[in-house]
Amino acid sequence: MKKYTMVILVGLFFSCAAKHFSKGDYTFYDENFRLQPDAPLKTNGVYVLESIWTDANGDTTKKPDVHKFYRFYNTGQCNLVVDPDNKISTNQQYIETVKAASDNSDKTLFEAYYKLQGEKIVIQSLQAHPVKQFEYKYGYIANEQLVIVKATIDGKGKFEDKYFTDYYKETYKFAPIDNLNDYPNW
Repeated sequence: MKKYTMVILVGLFFSCAAKHFSKGDYTFYDENFRLQPDAPLKTNGVYVLESIWTDANGDTTKKPDVHKFYRFYNTGQCNLVVDPDNKISTNQQYIETVKAASDNSDKTLFEAYYKLQGEKIVIQSLQAHPVKQFEYKYGYIANEQLVIVKATIDGKGKFEDKYFTDYYKETYKFAPIDNLNDYPNW
């Protein structure tokens, strides 16, 4: 009886332990990925959240309460940085924040990989709550803006029209910044 109890306890322990995700766990990870020079996505700056639009709000656009921005890399990786205190405003602060996020060897929950198909983009990231699973953000790039139209655990990142909706839009405006690091350390 003790033997079975121990097996059950060990099984419960490992099933409840935090899973550490590595780049190989991401289906979007491709060590040979290099962004094409003529791609609409830019990597020499950041995409800063400018507005959120939803038809549920009576077809209105709202300013975000929290400062967020994406940093994309030529290697197919990206980071979403959340600045809840709205303290980042200068190019130097962006550079320092991006460096800290990309040098983080402990892995953040906001690391992601992306794929492009024309102007369409899908970002695969880890959703921490309620259980760790992958989330896919669907959007497009146009006029130096990144527009996220849907975030879901469905679709496995497939470029299907049903995931590129028109009832929600997070618009991120591109801000060029010199001297950003070229590759993250993860």
